[in-house]
Amino acid sequence: MELGLITFGSLLPDPLTGETLTQQQRLRDVVRAAAEAEEAGFAWYTVGEHHFGERDVISSPALVLAAIAERTSTIRLATGTTLVANRDPVLVAEDYALVDLLSGGRLELMAGGSFFPEPYAVFDQAPESKAARKRENTELLLRLWTEERVTWQGEFRPPLDEVTVQPRPLQSRPPFWISGGVGLESVHLAVDHGLPLVVGTTAREPGTFAPVFDSYRTLWSESGRTDPPGRLGAASHVFVAESSQQARSLWASYMNNYLTVKKPGNTHFSTPPDFDTYIGPNGPAICGSPAEVVDKLGRLHELWGHDLHLLAIDVGGIPYAQVQEATELTAAEVLPQVAGIGSRTVAAGA
Repeated sequence: MELGLITFGSLLPDPLTGETLTQQQRLRDVVRAAAEAEEAGFAWYTVGEHHFGERDVISSPALVLAAIAERTSTIRLATGTTLVANRDPVLVAEDYALVDLLSGGRLELMAGGSFFPEPYAVFDQAPESKAARKRENTELLLRLWTEERVTWQGEFRPPLDEVTVQPRPLQSRPPFWISGGVGLESVHLAVDHGLPLVVGTTAREPGTFAPVFDSYRTLWSESGRTDPPGRLGAASHVFVAESSQQARSLWASYMNNYLTVKKPGNTHFSTPPDFDTYIGPNGPAICGSPAEVVDKLGRLHELWGHDLHLLAIDVGGIPYAQVQEATELTAAEVLPQVAGIGSRTVAAGA
């Protein structure tokens, strides 16, 4: 199983000191963390996209990944996710072709749609159109990257007549993932186009998502496809320290800080889940010693059968130095232990 890091550039006051970084400082930390992740041996560095919230500061992963591309050379550069349901797919095709070129062909694009209402309101999009927009825009984006001249007509943007997007990505077609949740619309979209699937598994009990992973494999088998199923990915909020007690005591305040912040679409602050339950055997988060983290990743693989796991460590206003300590410990003592989990040969981009 491959491990990568995922960040949404969350910017919150440190609950212990009250200190808050500037947006510039936070973005610079995101970029330098990518170079350090590559040096540590992580396979992926993934940058999320959010709009109009009070917690996350990255509205354009393409810009951040372009900066990271110039400071790295081997790590896969991914989006987690690109909001294709909310963006013009022609502009997405152009922007991420640039990222692929600047990175030397290291782009991995995950296609999703916003879970929050603000983008739909601000961009004048009906929230109930999310699934249809995601499918239409995904299908057009795939054509724009694989066909020289595209003539097309759909429901949500003006038609195209013999359009060739420039520049062209370096990869013949950059690896393209569908991002999904507990619903099956994204599973059907991924299977219909033979694409890998990454599931947003950060906020619910792990067992909630088992039917999603199972449905992907079942639908793939029933579709009549002769190629093997695509790859499957997941994500978790994660913190690791030398001992379980140290990890819990360091992380509790920061995780509670992250979970209680006002999110887009909410008019009040939520009550966080019980921390011990949240990181427990049936909780979505992973916190503990390296051995405990390895054990839970192994159990999640047994439950889901996935082969990519993205770790969200830099949340809740936790200082950069502590994030890096946890990252380095994960690289040294977790990466080697999980490398053989679920090993199988997969086609490039599958």
